[in-house]
Amino acid sequence: MPNKNSLLVAREQIGAIGGFVLALCITATYNFAQIFYENFKAASASGMHTTPDGYEIPVCYFGPPVGFYPRFFVFLLLFVSCLGVFKKNMRGRIVALLGVVSALSAYIYWWIDSYKAFKSFNSFDIDFLNHPEIRQTAYLYNGSWLDVCVAVSLLVVSILLMEKISALVTRSAQ
Repeated sequence: MPNKNSLLVAREQIGAIGGFVLALCITATYNFAQIFYENFKAASASGMHTTPDGYEIPVCYFGPPVGFYPRFFVFLLLFVSCLGVFKKNMRGRIVALLGVVSALSAYIYWWIDSYKAFKSFNSFDIDFLNHPEIRQTAYLYNGSWLDVCVAVSLLVVSILLMEKISALVTRSAQ
């Protein structure tokens, strides 16, 4: 028999939408951990390297890739949404909705920023769709299919949360 503080009881309290937000938060955590690990490997490879001939070559690191900060903000905002989902009152639902919508806006900003980069590539006649060094997925610069799936899921969750809040507001108004 589960006690009052078990995860099964918490899962029953947050409902299906809360479980969806929690699954999105776990997915965003995995997505951010991937790029964080890649960033860590690149940063630790920088420095002075000695060739077998005895020459020293500096290897530079120019900072995190384009997708690092949007994924970090999505992870952080979905964590805030999870905290809001665990509150059963109206404030918790609003916090969850604001976190989900803000995470979706981080992806939208990333798409707008990608559009500007691809537009500048076109002005220099660089075929970015077939270029081997320019990684893009669904016109998301340095993005992955996991990012696209999370963005679409965020759109669905935001609609579901808005519907839930509007149902609570109309129920309380009656």
